[in-house]
Order: sequence, then structure tokens, then C-alpha cells
Amino acid sequence: MPTSQAARNRILIAFACVYFFWGSTYAGIRIAGEHLPPPLVGATRAALSTVILAAWCLARGISLRVSRGTAWRLALVGILFMSVNNVLLVWAEELVPSGYASVVIAMIPIMVSIFEHLMPDGESLNLRGWLGTMLGAIGMFVLVWPRLHSGRGLDRQGLAGFLILFVAAIAFAAGSILSRRFHFKVDSFVATTWQLGCASACNFVVAAGAGNFHHAQWTTRGVLAIVYLAVFGSVVGLTAYVYLLKHVPVTKVATYAFVNPVVAVLIGLAFFGERLTPVELGGMFLILVAVATVILSRTKLAPPPTDPLLEVPVEE
Repeated sequence: MPTSQAARNRILIAFACVYFFWGSTYAGIRIAGEHLPPPLVGATRAALSTVILAAWCLARGISLRVSRGTAWRLALVGILFMSVNNVLLVWAEELVPSGYASVVIAMIPIMVSIFEHLMPDGESLNLRGWLGTMLGAIGMFVLVWPRLHSGRGLDRQGLAGFLILFVAAIAFAAGSILSRRFHFKVDSFVATTWQLGCASACNFVVAAGAGNFHHAQWTTRGVLAIVYLAVFGSVVGLTAYVYLLKHVPVTKVATYAFVNPVVAVLIGLAFFGERLTPVELGGMFLILVAVATVILSRTKLAPPPTDPLLEVPVEE
């Protein structure tokens, strides 16, 4: 048995991995999107992650076989996460800064809470939850306002980027709800492998239909960004996340939902020269406070998603 100090050290390392690697995925997505079309980025990232996780399962002697009913449910959730959400996120980061994108995506836990409240057998929001939701709406308005009214009038690119991110967040929230209600009774890594594999196949079909392979620029920088996203954003981050869910209260694990945007903004500032206006920073602060409020308001909190791959397999 490990010592308590060793266990604490592993927990700290796991938190560091989830905080940093998931926060840094927005920078990796931006770099990959500069060289490859969004569907191809999603396809290659998911494919590489699938190979790594499948090899991990086989090495541990875990069968990848699932029933037909489970297979289509896993496929549906995987496509919502890694086809709709992830591809739209790559597309949006061609229009808005990566740090800005991370803040909009951070609203997913609030969307999940609202969806749950509206469903007949869902989990109701208490007063604190509603206050957090209202604060999040205000923060979102403050965040978007500068890009809707630039010095030359309506910023169509900023508006398009926000709308794309909003749809991406809705897709991930919907996938989260479905994942919880399907109650997958398979190994977490097996579930992830299936979800990623199905999403990868879907993305490759979209990429082929759109002629992405003819326009792709397979540069060293772009390929390394995809490898980083697959290995560190997906596999390492996922492993650390699963470990934390088994050893730490879920409300503490959920803090990544408002730490990741801070990491993403700092990386965007350091490496891409991205800067948010004072008004946007104020909106970001309100959103992060709102997310924290909603998370802490729930007695049975499901893990809130941020990076488009990663909470898939935890049988929320």
C-alpha cells in the first residue's frame, strides 16, 4: 500500500496534469487549425488517441467488445464530443483567440445544470445554482459585447466565433447528459476507445467529403500539435482525470472547469500575443465565478466537461 504522502503526491500530480494539459489544449487546437482543416484535425487527433487507448486496453487484457446497443450509444456520445464539439472548436479558434474560446466553453457546466433542471427526472437547481446561472449569463454578455461592437461597427467575425462556440458547448452538454443517462456498464477506457474511434471515423468521412485532404498542409508544427493533443490532452489528461475521480471528491475535481480558461488565456498571451480587453477580462471573471457557484451548489455533481474529449468515459 502506498504511504499517505505518496498518495497526496500522486493527487497533486494528477491535478497539475488536468489543470495544465487540458488548459493548454486550446493552444494546441489553434496551432493544428492553422495547418489543417478542422474535420481533419478532429479525425487525426481522435484516431491517434484511439490507437493509444486500444493498445493500453489490449496490454492490460481488457476486451474491447461491447454489445450492439452499447456500441451505438457510445458512438452517439463520441460524435457529439469529438465530432460536433471538437471540430466546431477548431473552426472557432480560426476566428477568435484561444483564451476567449476557453472561457465560452467553460460555460458547459452551467448548460448541463440547466438541461438537467428542464428534464422530467433531472437534477433541480437550487437558489445558489440559479444565481450562478444568472451571473454566467451576465458574464457572457460582458465577454461578447466588445466583439459585437468594434470601432467599425458590428464585428461579424467575433459574432460568428461566439455562435460557433456556443453550439459546440451545447453539443458537449447534450453529450454529457446522454452519457449519464445511458449508464454505460463497460470499462472507462473501453468506452473512451469506442467513442473516439467512432468520432474519428465520422470526422474522416466529413474531411473526405469536404476535400480536406487536398488542402491539408502536413507541416511538422501542425503534426506535433496533433500529437500533443492526442497524447497529453487526451490520454494523459484523461488518465489523471479518472484517477482523481476515484480518490478526490468530485466537487474538487470539477475545479478544472474554471482553472483551464485561466491557463488558456495565459498561454495565449505568452505564445500568441492574444489579449482580452478589460471588459472581456471582467466578463471572464464573472463567468468563472458563475461556474464555481453552480458547481458548488449541487449536492451530486457530475463531472463538468471542458476539453472536447475528456469526460466522455467516466460514466457520469
